[in-house]
Amino acid sequence: MDKSLSLTIQDEEFIFDCRRTIYWPGKKVLIATDLHWGKTTFLQKHGIAVSDKIFEEDLKRLAHTLNDHDVDTLLVLGDLIHHEKSLSRGVIERVAHFRSENPCELILIKGNHDRYADFPDSWGIVEEKDFRLKDFYFTHELKSKEKYFQFSGHVHPTMRFRDGHDTLRVPAFILNEKSCLLPAFSHLTGGQDVKLKNNEKAVAVLPDGLIIFQK
Repeated sequence: MDKSLSLTIQDEEFIFDCRRTIYWPGKKVLIATDLHWGKTTFLQKHGIAVSDKIFEEDLKRLAHTLNDHDVDTLLVLGDLIHHEKSLSRGVIERVAHFRSENPCELILIKGNHDRYADFPDSWGIVEEKDFRLKDFYFTHELKSKEKYFQFSGHVHPTMRFRDGHDTLRVPAFILNEKSCLLPAFSHLTGGQDVKLKNNEKAVAVLPDGLIIFQK
């Protein structure tokens, strides 16, 4: 299986990366959603024992993805952080260091988890309610009456595969003629199982790479 797949949408090439991102080479834009930075800190404050290594691994994976592509802009489709109370001093400083090492433009389409956040200047964020570029519309939650092709997040789509008593549940990109739903970038998220409708396809993120399923 391939670690990345090139698909054409509206006559534009988009590269689907097994690290749960999409790269748009024509505009040098890397698209990701639902990063939920600071979730480990938030859970720890509520007595749930999770390791900060999960957050560190997410940042490293994003840094490697940025370095593997020629990126001018990181476009986040919402839920950059998990909660405004996730912004501890440690999280702020760690992300500021990440941004200093990866100084591309960062555009955030604010999601429901970002709603009340006051982001540090050191993160260098351009905040938007939604975003249009060429014939594409970028949003956190899918809008039913949007005329442009949409890229969105929020749902954390997953697919479930069964073989007898064994079950495998994996993140997936879900595409149809009007939209593309991205999986959550964060490894520390739940997901919503999606059943493909007619004329939909899924790019499933399996342990060894990507594979396409078509309805």
